[in-house]
Amino acid sequence: MSDSQDAVTALALEDEGGLVNWIRDQMQLLIDRAVSSPIGFIYAVVTLIFAGSIGFLIGVLVMPYWMYKRKKYLGAFGALILLACVVVAAIAPLLQTVEQDPEAVRVAPYTKAAFSDRFLAPNADHVMGTDNQGRDIVTRIVYGSEVTVLVGIGSVLVTAVFSTAIGLVSGYFAGAGMSWSMRAPSVVLGLRLPVPAEFNRPGLLYALPRLLAGLPIWWLAALPFAVFVLLVQSLFKLVDLVTLGLFTSSIDRVLDGLIGDMPTRRGPVPDIDILIQRIVDVWNAFPAIFLILAVIAIIGSGGDGFLGLGFGPDFGPQAEIGDEWFWQVFPRTTTVVLTVALVLAAGNSRVVRGAVLATRAAQYVEAARTLGASNIRIMVAHIVPNIMATIIILASLNLGAAVLIEAAISFLGFGIPPPYPTWGRDLGQIALIYATEAPWMAIFPGLAIMIAVFGFNMMGDALRDILDPRLRGT
Repeated sequence: MSDSQDAVTALALEDEGGLVNWIRDQMQLLIDRAVSSPIGFIYAVVTLIFAGSIGFLIGVLVMPYWMYKRKKYLGAFGALILLACVVVAAIAPLLQTVEQDPEAVRVAPYTKAAFSDRFLAPNADHVMGTDNQGRDIVTRIVYGSEVTVLVGIGSVLVTAVFSTAIGLVSGYFAGAGMSWSMRAPSVVLGLRLPVPAEFNRPGLLYALPRLLAGLPIWWLAALPFAVFVLLVQSLFKLVDLVTLGLFTSSIDRVLDGLIGDMPTRRGPVPDIDILIQRIVDVWNAFPAIFLILAVIAIIGSGGDGFLGLGFGPDFGPQAEIGDEWFWQVFPRTTTVVLTVALVLAAGNSRVVRGAVLATRAAQYVEAARTLGASNIRIMVAHIVPNIMATIIILASLNLGAAVLIEAAISFLGFGIPPPYPTWGRDLGQIALIYATEAPWMAIFPGLAIMIAVFGFNMMGDALRDILDPRLRGT
């Protein structure tokens, strides 16, 4: 089909109101590819990341008008604040420039200081005044918005992925009797011990745990063995995944000729939901601020290594002195994003689990299961799309919390390392020392944090009112 015919077909679909159906068909095709093979899964993830980035940019632009038309005026105001933060962060180097001497060392605008300009009150040249080093506070707030946007949006996305995965698995398998299986050569599974026959029936790999269970300290000995069995099982699954199923066909035939049949042994496992929820209980038991500080103290502030994690090969953008643009600031925020997401994901997973439990009981899920759909397909194709409103609401409400958490850890001297500016660091440390002499050093960064968090929370409340059917019209 030619390009002109494709265009005509797309236009006809749009004119007939079939554009939404076409998008739905494309999403269904993407789901089919994702659950069909490892390559299809990788393709689906890459496609969703690209489409999600484009959709986010469009959503940021359209959100204020959409909420205004819905008569959510505070929500529209919050969406305008988010749009302003994104735009200011994206064009920060264009808004704040300094004259550079070609023969001098390049200085970033947010680090340019003059001793004669120390502690200047707000005036025509410095609208928000200067700090103890003579740096312009407006410039530092403008560049600090990059950290706010990257940490806020990045941690919200990572939190959404973590909490959705945990809540989806926990809620879907709640109360279900599951079993585990492992493929291994029959010479391994068929080994026998000099014990009664009832213990030997499953073979050595499964007889030992039953024997150890009768000992007073069975949990000390059985746990490492259970971990070993799980690792062996995972190794077989990994080889099967990497070889795209060849392990279960041609390689099986070779192994069968050498060591005989490779049967599958199965055994019961505890309720996955109970296991995950007890882990989440321990997760939630840690005070948030102590957990954040402990994680950052262990993994460091990053900036180099693999995607700015602080370790591994120097892959991706690396933090350098004088960085100004989004992709240059990104590696500075990686560890903070992961740490904030680690704190927020535990509570969100409980909400997602509740939504999954409600959706799992729907008739269309039972119909899909009756038709033979796999668990993965039911979760991806039927449950996730129907809990997306809950995920979006949680993400919007977490945006303000993420910004506040980042400001708190920067206030305490952790987080993004200097000399890059952050609102939290500019609000604390030196600003507290000179609070009586130069109060504007703390007032304006504090106002920036307050306005951003207020706007994001108002936008989240409006999205909840719009997307939650129980709150519409309130």
